Amino acid sequence: MSREQKIFQTIPRSVERDLLLAEFASQSCDVYIKFSDSKTLLTNIKKWIPPFKLQLNYPAGLRPLVQTQLSIQINERGDRYFAQAFVQDTGTEFFLVIEGPIYKVQRRQSFRLRLPQDYPANNSVFELNGHQVNEKAKLIDISEGGCSIEVPLSLGCQMGSYIGLKMKIGSRAEFIEYGHITYSKIVKDKFQLGIKFNRNQSTNSELFSLVRDLYVELFSKWSRRR
Repeated sequence: MSREQKIFQTIPRSVERDLLLAEFASQSCDVYIKFSDSKTLLTNIKKWIPPFKLQLNYPAGLRPLVQTQLSIQINERGDRYFAQAFVQDTGTEFFLVIEGPIYKVQRRQSFRLRLPQDYPANNSVFELNGHQVNEKAKLIDISEGGCSIEVPLSLGCQMGSYIGLKMKIGSRAEFIEYGHITYSKIVKDKFQLGIKFNRNQSTNSELFSLVRDLYVELFSKWSRRR
């Protein structure tokens, strides 16, 4: 079983899936529709039309016209659900048609998203306990609340240390996060550090969007390979 399969729990067409769609509608859940690498539309669910269709609140702005299935993400009470869906835009009403299964991010995976080994990222530690440093860091995983990184032993990190990170992930803009080291262990000739972000000093209000986009991107690539 691949790592991606362990992340996603499959919910096939079934009574359970129908109940989920009804619940999404009753909670007016947010839904993100990934049109392209640079275009993700956010709206929310208005009504479930059994068995396959969700009516959405009609979004403002331009909506690309597409004929292929798109990856979507639905957030419900802290859980993430994904699916492949067709978009129907009548000009006055907006629908998603989900004929296949829904995939839920399993809880043990939902807090930290582990990036593929070859995922393009350029990250560094620029501050440690108030001192300026310049040390490259490998990003292992990330969530809205923290991340894990790998750094050289020469950095001399300890649990509780205050740390500042510059993070450049994929083609997205660089951003800065501050936090504290919550665990530190030596793996081969590197430190692996767990970092909890300090939300009071976050300089990037787009961190949630970044993690959301990474999940949608991972699901989109995985679902195309199936």
